[in-house]
Amino acid sequence: MGSSRIIYVLLFLCVTVIAAAYRLPHLSDRPMHGDEANQAVKAGMLFDKGIYHYDPYEHHGPTLYYFTLPSLWLSGAKQFKDTNEWSYRIVPVVFALGLLLLFWPLRSALGNGSVLWAALLYAVSNAMVFYSRYYIQETLLVFFTAVVLLSGWRYAATRKAGWAIVIGIGLGMMHATKETSIILIACMGMACILAWFMAHLWDKKPLFPEEIPAWHLLCTVFAAILVSVVLFSSFFTHARGPFDSVLAYANYFYRAEGAGSTATHEKPWYYYLLLLMYTYRTAGPRWSEAIIPGLALVGAIPILFHKKVSENSDDTPATRMALSFQRFILFYAMLIILAYSLVPYKTPWNVLDLLFPMFLLAGIGAAWLVRVARFWPVRTIVLILLLGGIAQLADQTCLGNFRYPADPRNPYVYAHTSTALMRLVHRVEDIAKVNPDGKSMYISVIRPDADYWPLPWYLRQYDRVGYWPGIPEPSDAPIIIADPHLEDALTKLLKAHYQVEIHGLRPGVFLLAYIRQDLWDAFMAARK
Repeated sequence: MGSSRIIYVLLFLCVTVIAAAYRLPHLSDRPMHGDEANQAVKAGMLFDKGIYHYDPYEHHGPTLYYFTLPSLWLSGAKQFKDTNEWSYRIVPVVFALGLLLLFWPLRSALGNGSVLWAALLYAVSNAMVFYSRYYIQETLLVFFTAVVLLSGWRYAATRKAGWAIVIGIGLGMMHATKETSIILIACMGMACILAWFMAHLWDKKPLFPEEIPAWHLLCTVFAAILVSVVLFSSFFTHARGPFDSVLAYANYFYRAEGAGSTATHEKPWYYYLLLLMYTYRTAGPRWSEAIIPGLALVGAIPILFHKKVSENSDDTPATRMALSFQRFILFYAMLIILAYSLVPYKTPWNVLDLLFPMFLLAGIGAAWLVRVARFWPVRTIVLILLLGGIAQLADQTCLGNFRYPADPRNPYVYAHTSTALMRLVHRVEDIAKVNPDGKSMYISVIRPDADYWPLPWYLRQYDRVGYWPGIPEPSDAPIIIADPHLEDALTKLLKAHYQVEIHGLRPGVFLLAYIRQDLWDAFMAARK
């Protein structure tokens, strides 16, 4: 191993350490988002009962839950109620670090310098770090997307059937992770066609000297279907699961149009681009990850304006294949941005799907800038500017994940649980201590439209919790957590006397906590 290769390996290891240092600390500190709690409860059911049934309306695919099981087993927890936030959030962290390692084999396609810059940008990106610490499907989806791209590159370079099978496994995993994978897969297919046409029409040389064997394609399709069916059928215990995974698209196409109850998620076409370029919410820091799309645009220059391969002194099949792969990444990034911009339904974590190909293009752009700056004073300035931009990203990532992790001023905080909710959680704990029934006391949660998440997570240790869309009869309970709009109607139905407190669920969304007077008096007496 030459000295330059040793240096490169050491630098990549340093980047990996940086990525881990941003993703691992204080995983349990931020309150659970409602979506995180929802996923955790679903995983908890699998952990407790060994049962998973795909829901075509909510929760997404099964991969997140099955990959959580090893973490829960290793945590020492005996039941779902004994688990903690760390055991769940470590799962996307592991996949995020695994995704970084997938950059390494792309050196032959992108170049050592490009991969190193791409990996460094990925390691310190606020969006990537923030959502890799979120117990939702997005990081897993990006990981499996990267598996497909990497194995696609290796298949193109080697033409070995094994890589065709890995492509299929990756596609199956994508489908079993989240329904939006169909958009990514469609964009991949279109990008392949565009890269193939460019090789034929522009380079005037075939991308593959020989036709791809049909049985290789069959291996890919079979592997994809097998993986998807196995997971959606809960390992052949729920026959309807694979059918529901297809029928679910009627519901998700309805959502994608911005219809129904999800209309609150409708955003303008430029939402994701603006999220990356600049965000300022009346107070706090000014946020920007503009260096990533900026360098991605620069990376398009050497790809699009590359000399015709026939004129290139290094006209080899490997060079042509690497250039075609870079074109594929460029087309894929453009198509993803277009597709996600056209869909009215938008949530900020989907930006991860756009960012992954941007990192690869940005790495190409950064390496190209360093390469074309041939005189050392100019190259020094370029390096200072690049490292300065990365330092700015790293600083924002510190702010976003450790100072503003649940603050609406953070651009990636979206309908997040208020830190004030923890006051309600602690109050319930206090009342349970003075209640003779302890954690077996009855708690009534009354919220229309099931808008009470993440309470099922925070009340998981209590044996008797009722969740109601309307006021139940009888209405009394030791603790009642209710929608403020129900206050007048609920007060008329209650027979006992209650101490009432107001608590925050999310910014602008409140809860009323009714604590039976005898328990409140016992609690106050215990504090003296």
